[in-house]
Amino acid sequence: MADGKYADDRWEGDVNEAAVEDWKADTTTFERVRQIIDVTTEPQSAGEIADRARVSDPTARKHLAALAETGRVKTITTDAGTRYMRAPQMLAMRRIADIHREHTKDEIRQAIQDLKEERREFQEQYDVVDVDELTLELEPGDDGWQDLTRWQQIEQNLEIAQAALTLYDFDPDDSRSAAARASDGTVARERGTLGDDTGGTA
Repeated sequence: MADGKYADDRWEGDVNEAAVEDWKADTTTFERVRQIIDVTTEPQSAGEIADRARVSDPTARKHLAALAETGRVKTITTDAGTRYMRAPQMLAMRRIADIHREHTKDEIRQAIQDLKEERREFQEQYDVVDVDELTLELEPGDDGWQDLTRWQQIEQNLEIAQAALTLYDFDPDDSRSAAARASDGTVARERGTLGDDTGGTA
């Protein structure tokens, strides 16, 4: 410290710009484009992606084209040109990969059973077959709207859990073996085993 101030020049100027410079130093242009597209849920031009990734337009287009070929990027053709965004299925695949890392096959089966049981309880409670039928039955202000929201979450989680079970033996990621080794059959089998932020099971 000198004259009551820090002498380190790194703290002079714009802190955000300093963080960006560190990001650029620690990543390749491809990594930055990939990181930006992974959080892009609305269509954007290559130029907008390039600005956010701190790369040139041609570089962004090249990497976006490569990512589109792998299915990571969705391209949309508009009158103003091509737009890019994260492919919707990527979020589901990430959840499936997380499930594979953290849970055994038996745990996934149990989660599917729990989800189906919870869905059956809603079907019996409201005497309806599916979410759409319940939507038509409910009146504004009914308490059942909260159950409908939960039912929608159940259907989404069930779809993910079933996909995770189907793909389990084809997952090349051996990281899930840690969960398998840690499980000796005494793992808690309660709703939320494959939990998400909304209290779901997958």
